[in-house]
Order: sequence, then C-alpha cells, then structure tokens
Amino acid sequence: MPEEGYGRKARTATEECGGFECLPSSKPHSSTDGLILSNLVCCRIEKKGKGQRVDEMMLRRGWVSSTTAFDSDQCKSGGFKNLEDALGLFDSMVRMRHLPSIVKFTPLLGAIVKMKHYSTVISLIKRIELLGLEYDVYTLSMLINSFCFSNRVGFSFSVLGKILKLGLEPNSVTLTTLVKGLCVEGKIMPAVDLVNEMARKGYQPDLVTYGTIINGLCKTGNTTVAIGLLKKMEQGSCKPGVVAYSTIIDSLCKDRQAIEASNLFSEMIGKGILPDVVTYTSLIDGACNLGQWKEATRLLNEMVSRNLAPDVLTFNILLDTLCKEGMATEAEGVIEVMIQRGQQPNTVTYNALMDGYYLQGQMDEALRVFDVMLRKGCAPDVFSYSILINGYCKSKGIDKAMSLLEEMPHKGLVPNVVTYSTLIGGFCELGRLQNAQVLFNEMQTRGQIPDLITLSTIIGGLCKFQHLDKAMTLFEVIEDGGLNPDIVLYKILIDGLCKAGKLEAARELFFSIHAKGLFPNIHTHTIIISGLFKEGLLNEVSELLKEMDENGCLLNDCSYNTIVQGFLRNNEIPRAMQFLHVMVERGFSANACTTSMLVDFLSNDGLDHSFREMFEKFV
Repeated sequence: MPEEGYGRKARTATEECGGFECLPSSKPHSSTDGLILSNLVCCRIEKKGKGQRVDEMMLRRGWVSSTTAFDSDQCKSGGFKNLEDALGLFDSMVRMRHLPSIVKFTPLLGAIVKMKHYSTVISLIKRIELLGLEYDVYTLSMLINSFCFSNRVGFSFSVLGKILKLGLEPNSVTLTTLVKGLCVEGKIMPAVDLVNEMARKGYQPDLVTYGTIINGLCKTGNTTVAIGLLKKMEQGSCKPGVVAYSTIIDSLCKDRQAIEASNLFSEMIGKGILPDVVTYTSLIDGACNLGQWKEATRLLNEMVSRNLAPDVLTFNILLDTLCKEGMATEAEGVIEVMIQRGQQPNTVTYNALMDGYYLQGQMDEALRVFDVMLRKGCAPDVFSYSILINGYCKSKGIDKAMSLLEEMPHKGLVPNVVTYSTLIGGFCELGRLQNAQVLFNEMQTRGQIPDLITLSTIIGGLCKFQHLDKAMTLFEVIEDGGLNPDIVLYKILIDGLCKAGKLEAARELFFSIHAKGLFPNIHTHTIIISGLFKEGLLNEVSELLKEMDENGCLLNDCSYNTIVQGFLRNNEIPRAMQFLHVMVERGFSANACTTSMLVDFLSNDGLDHSFREMFEKFV
C-alpha cells in the first residue's frame, strides 16, 4: 500500500477508535509508521483539541523529535483563529523534552504579531530568552516590531544594539520598522539620522524605508528635507519611484506651492518615471485649492490621455471645488460622468454636494441629495447630518435640526462636538437659552466634551440676552475645570459686560488677560476703549492707547472710528480732530456713524470756525 494510503488509513482508524487512546505505547518501528504519526500531527490544528493531545503524547513517549512534530505548525502558523490557540501551542513547545530551536518558535511568534498582540510577543520572547535559546535576527526583528507598535521605540533601539552586538545583520524590514516607529511618535529627524547612520555602517535602506521617512517628513511639514532626501536617493543605488515623487508632490500641493510641485512633476517625467492616478489627483487638488480651475481641467484631460482613469477621490476633489465656487448644479454633472466611468459616488461625494447647496441657501436641494444618498444605499455619516443641521439652524429651522439630531442614534451615529455646537448656536440665536443649556448638558452626558467654540457660542448667547451672571459662572467653571479660555472667549465676555454697563467687571477681566499668558488683540482693545468712553474715563483711554502703541498693537478702521466717536461724545473736539487726521493719513475713512456725528457738529452754530473748516474737509 502506498504511504499516502497509510496516512488516510491512520486518520480513519484514529477516528473510529474514538481519538488517540488506542495508539500503542511502544515506539513505531518503521518509517511508514512514522509517516502515519506525522500525518496525525499534520491535522492537529484542524482538530485542535485532540490534535494537541496527540502531539503531547507522541513527544512524551519519544516517538518523534521536536523538529518532526512542529514542521506542520510552521506551515500553519498563520492559521490560528485566536490567541488562546497560539499560546496553547507555545506552552506545548516549551514543555517538550527536547526544546525546539528558535527557528521553530519564529513562525508561531509571527502569527501572534499578525494578530497584533504585541505585548504578548514581547512577553513570550522574554520567556524564550530565559530558556537559554539563542536569538536569530528574525525573532529580534519581531521584538523590535512589537516594541514600535506598542509606542516603546526606545526599547527597540536596545534590541537593535543587541542585534549588532551578536554580530547579526539587521535586514531592511528591521530598519524600516524602526523608522516607522520613530515617525509614528513624531520623531522624524531622529529617523533621518538613523537611516544616515545605518548607511554609514553599510546597511543600505530600501525603497520602503526611504518611502516611510519621506512620508513622515511630508506629514510634519518638512517637505524641503524630503526633497533633499529624494536628491540623495537619485545619487545612490536606490532610485526613487513614482510613490516617493507623488508623496512630495502631494505635500507641495497641500502647502500651496504649485510651481514647485509642477517642476518636480516635470523632473519625474524627464527621468522616465510615469505618473499614476495619485500623482495627478494631488496636482488637481493643488490647482483646485488655488482656484485654478482651467489648470485642474487641463490636468484631468492629460490624465485621461495617458489612459489613467480618475478614481473616486479625483472626482470628489473636482466636485467639492465646484460646490465651494457656488456651482452645485455643475457638480451634479460631474457625478453623472463619474457614474458613466464606473466610479460610484460615496458618502464624501454626496456630502460635498449637500454642502454646496447649503452654501447657496438651497436647503430643499440639500435634503433631496440626502434622500438620493439613502436610496442609493450610501450610509450618511456624522458630517452628512451636521451639514443639514447647520443649514436648518441658519435658516431658523431649529426644530427640523433637532429632529435630525434625534434621528442620528437610530442610524448608529454619535453626534460630535461640531453637531452640538451648531445646534446650541441655533438656539442662542433665537434666544432659546434654556434649550441651549439642555443641549450643553446633554452633550457632556453623552461623552462629548465642549471645546472653546462650544463655550464661546453659549457664553455669547448668554451675554447677548443679558444673562451676565450665568455667563460669568460658566466662565469660572471653565477655568476651574482646567480648560484655558482663549482671547475670543475673553472678548465675548468683555463685550457683554461693557454693553451691560458693568465696566468695572469688564476692566478687571481685561487686565487679567496678561496674567493668563494671552495678549489682547485690537478687537478686545477696541471694546474696552468703547466702554471707557461711555463712562467718560478719558485719561484711562489715553493710557491704554499709549500702552497699545508701545506694544505694537496697531489701530484699525473700527478702532479709529470708535476713538473719534468717543472723543466727540465727550466734547473733546481737538483730540477727535487729531485722531481723525491720523486715521485719514493711514488710509482709513470715517464710517456712517462718525460721518453722521460730524454733520451734527457742523450744524452747531457755536462750533469754532477753525474746527468747522477741518470738519468740512472730512465730510
């Protein structure tokens, strides 16, 4: 009988005997018997319970060596459904009479790495070390990988040191893993230094390593350094390909450096490197961001002429640009072309179109697109709902907006801070402050922490409708909670206090800004100046203006008009004329309120003749 037949016969016999209890206690006498046992081992993973006990019995009785028993496991190491099975096999291996070599452990560890149980891999490798087994470069590379993905890159370098100390050769995967770990932690320049250092020691980075660093450099705004690295690659044996070039081109486009991106694109083609869809999509995105619609169209046509089919991302960029330019109807045409070319619109596509109609104030059309999206089986996301909610809030349809908010959980969506902030703003605008406060409390109950925009919105609403005490109480809660208010929040509160005639509280708040490490901007200064004028505190105005001048806080159109009006109201004509003259010299003009006040003064018969002549020049 052929040996293959013996394998089948053995498996059948074992099943008929109710498992492995019928196996003889003596050692097999022939290679054929050994093959039968080997076949029994090969099915151990498919029938993990009995299979593992077969392994253990065979090894205990000394029927097979550790190498024979675990050759099948090496082939099947990626087939574990859960960590428990993998750990069970590991425990069996370490309890064996003859401990397997590190080579036998490596596939098992690799399987656990694939499951992303990095801390477990680290723990198991430590156990292997305690057993006295010598490491190989593959095991140590897995240890580096596990440390990196556990955000413990520092430990990875210790392992690299061990690799070099043992006289082992770190491979490109090891180097790339370390580089990626550094990039994930935002340590881009140390990653560059690592590659340079390893290159000096004779370990040449491959395309993947270089690509990882270039991507990290571009994401952190170090595009110039990335270009330098690209040039270095050109001079070496590892030449950059389309991925490296496209990554840098995309970064340049995002930085609005269209000319530099175009030059690099031309250089790439000149070297015989053909652009792909990603390259063209980046260039089209860059042109759209700069409002260069003709250039975007030219690039699209060139892309198609190279037999490169635009993908969903390409179409979405074009569609989003049209919508932002107020051409939502034309954007619908892009969707038709998109479908004709076999690209199905996704949630991002429909969101862009909805947003386009919202920007034009066409909420009915935005809702129509939302319904189309649902009919097409395209699931809306939080942004989809936020667009509609924002639109309804702006058009005073706050109750419709609330209905959408209540619908979101039924769709498996969690409203975010933006969604809540929009609705809170809508209620504040209508003076429905109680509803706004209910939502403000609800969002926190649901785990959404209010940001500064949310807080500015609700405090602004409280100030607008003269609920200054509640606004100040909330402000104090914010400070006590460890969230640092920004200058916008201070401005809103100071403005509310000034308008309510609570100048002393406004002044106190204004002068506390510096202690918080903030600097009042011109808008905040103008608000407090207006309040000081209303109380007739002209000396304080003069002191504040002097301080602003010393700090380089330049007056703008609004502040000049506020100062001129303040001096006129306090009958300080000479000082009003002084600022009026400087205002005009610096290219600013009197606004409607200032002009009206000047006309009123001109109609006053008691106005000094010299002042009358000066006023007439400005009126």
